[in-house]
Amino acid sequence: MLPRAAQLKSLMTNQENENASTLLDRVLLIEDDSGHALLVKRAIARMAREVSVASTAAEGLRLTHDLKPDLIVTDLNLPDRSSLEHVRTLIEQAPGIPIVVLTASNSLSDAVEAMKLGARDFIVKNFDAHFNEALSLAVSRVHAAMLLEAERKRLQREMQVLRVAIENGKDALAIAGADGQLLYTNRSFRDFVELCGGRSDLLWSVLGDKVVKAERQRDTLRANFSSLPDGAVWSTEISFSAERDMAFDLSLSAIPVTGGAGRRTLVVWVRDISDQKRREKFQRDILSTTTHDLKGPLGAIIISSDMLGEMLKGQGRAADLALRVGSSAHTAVNLIDEFLSARRIQEGNFILKPTEQDLHALISEVLHDYETIAASRGIGLKFEAPAESVPCRVDRLGFSRVIGNLLSNALKFTPRGGSVLVQLSFRDDDARIAVSDTGSGMEPSEVQKIFERFSRLEKHAQTAGSGLGLFVVKSIVTAHGGRIDVTSQVAKGTTFDLIFPLRPPVDGRGELISLDFN
Repeated sequence: MLPRAAQLKSLMTNQENENASTLLDRVLLIEDDSGHALLVKRAIARMAREVSVASTAAEGLRLTHDLKPDLIVTDLNLPDRSSLEHVRTLIEQAPGIPIVVLTASNSLSDAVEAMKLGARDFIVKNFDAHFNEALSLAVSRVHAAMLLEAERKRLQREMQVLRVAIENGKDALAIAGADGQLLYTNRSFRDFVELCGGRSDLLWSVLGDKVVKAERQRDTLRANFSSLPDGAVWSTEISFSAERDMAFDLSLSAIPVTGGAGRRTLVVWVRDISDQKRREKFQRDILSTTTHDLKGPLGAIIISSDMLGEMLKGQGRAADLALRVGSSAHTAVNLIDEFLSARRIQEGNFILKPTEQDLHALISEVLHDYETIAASRGIGLKFEAPAESVPCRVDRLGFSRVIGNLLSNALKFTPRGGSVLVQLSFRDDDARIAVSDTGSGMEPSEVQKIFERFSRLEKHAQTAGSGLGLFVVKSIVTAHGGRIDVTSQVAKGTTFDLIFPLRPPVDGRGELISLDFN
C-alpha cells in the first residue's frame, strides 16, 4: 500500500499523461481544500477548456454569476455554508447549470439529499487510482444529459414553430387514427368541415350534405381509408352544391407506424383550388382568343398550299415543299383544335351524346389498339371483367378517349417487365373501371396537380405530351356524372378508379354538357 503522498503523485502523473477530449468550455470548481482542489482541477482540465476555482460558497456564487459556467463541481463541506443550503442556493440562483457534488465516503447521505434537491451527480473524494475515471464518467454523463436537454429544447422550439405554421396555414390538415377518429385538426380544416356541413369526430363525417354526392363521397373515403397501403396516397376532388366556383383537393397519405397492425395514422391534406381554377379560366380566355385569331391565317396557308401543289404537280422538289407547307399548317390547326376542345370542356360547351354501349366490348377494342405497344415494350397488358356485361350509356368516342389516355400513360411510365391491368365491374347503378400499373408512382404533391390543365410532372418533362390528357379525361368522366380517383405509391405504381353511372343525367335532347370546370 503506497503512502497517501505517493498515491496523490501517481494520480497526478496519470492525469497528465492521458489523452482526453474537451467536452465543456468553462467549469467552476468550489473546493476549500487547496490540495483536493488541485487534484480535481487537473482531472477536470482534461475535459474543459477553462477551470475556475473558488474556495468558499460565497466566492463560488459570485463566480457563478460572473462566469456563467457550463458545469459546477462543488464540495459539500464548505466553511461558510452548510452543504444542503449551499446546493439549494446554487440551484435557485443559477437555474439550468448542472451541478456535480464532491463528498467524503462517510457523507453519502448528504450527497443523496443534494441529488434530491437537483444536483445531477456526485463523486466520492477517495483519490485512489479510479478517482480520475469516476470523475470523467460523471462529467461525461452530465455532458450527455446536457446535450440531450439542448436537443429536446431545440426540437420543442421547432415543433412549436411547426405547430404555429400548421395551425395558421392556408392548407387544411388533419391526423386520423386507425379507426378514422380525427386526432388533430388545424384551423383551416375546421373551416373546411364547417363549409361541408359535416362533423369533426370521424374522417368520413367531415363530408356533410353540402358536398356534391356527399353519401357516395363518404363511402369512397371510408373504403380508401381502410385499404390504402402504407406509404401510398389517394386523392379526390370535393365540390359543393351551392358554391359552383369552389373546389378543394383532398388527399390521404398513409404513414407507416411501428408497433404492430392497427396503430398506423393517416394524414389528410385539403387544398383550396378555387383561385387556381379562376386563374386558369383567365389564361384560357387569352389562349382561346389567340388560337381563334391564328386559325384564319393558317386556313389561308392551307388553301394556298393546296392550290400551289396543284400548279406545281409533277415538278419534283417544288411540289414536295408545297405539300410540306400544307402538312405543317394542318398540324398547327389540329393542335389549336385540341386547345379549343379543352376550352369548350371548361366552358361547358363540350357536348357528349351517350348511347347504350357494351363496355366490355368497348374496352376490349381500345385495349386491342395498345397490345402491340405493350408487347414491344415488354409490358404485360391484362383485362378482367365479369362474364356478363351490363349495358351502360356513355359517349362512345369520349369513353374510348378516357380509357385510351389512361392506357397510354400507364404504358408510358411503366418499365419493361411491368404490367398494366384494366378491371371492369358493376355495383349498384354504376360501372367501375380501374386502370392499374406497376410504374414509378407519384408523390402526394404530384397527385394533387395531375388533373390540372397543361400539368406536367417535372420527372416526366422529357416525355412527349401536351399536359391536356388527364384534364380532358376528368372532364369527360365528370360530364357523365361520374368520378375519377387516383391512388399512387412511389416505386409501386398508380391506379385510376373511374365510376360511370349506368344512366347518366342527360338533358331533353339526350346530351351531356361538361360543366363545373371553371
